[in-house]
Amino acid sequence: MKSLSPHDPAQANVEAVIGQRAHAALEASCANLPADIAFRLRQSREGAVAIARPRRRLAWLPRLAGLPGHSGGNRVREILFPTTGIVLLALIAALASQQLQDERLNESVDIDGALLTDDLPIDAYLDRGFGAWLDSQGQR
Repeated sequence: MKSLSPHDPAQANVEAVIGQRAHAALEASCANLPADIAFRLRQSREGAVAIARPRRRLAWLPRLAGLPGHSGGNRVREILFPTTGIVLLALIAALASQQLQDERLNESVDIDGALLTDDLPIDAYLDRGFGAWLDSQGQR
């Protein structure tokens, strides 16, 4: 006989059929129960479902391997996590500053490249009237 693995779709179908048959048999046997027994069974079922339902908890602090959760060792966590946060914040600030400097450098390189490849002499850019003319051209 062929054994079915737990991840086999055929196994899932067999389990579904067994579950449907069990449900039908239980429904048929419960149809003739007195009202008070049916009420107590419904309460018990609701209680069991509430207990079996997985509860989600928010993890306020990540757990590191080797550090206990709620028992001792909290002193290490009290020092380690804020320090790690401060270091990460400083690292992000340094990277943002470096990115801003790189953008400014790239802008100046682009401007210098445009000036050097243009046919207009550099002295024209220094003329105040030329700046006013450029502004009027940009408004059109």
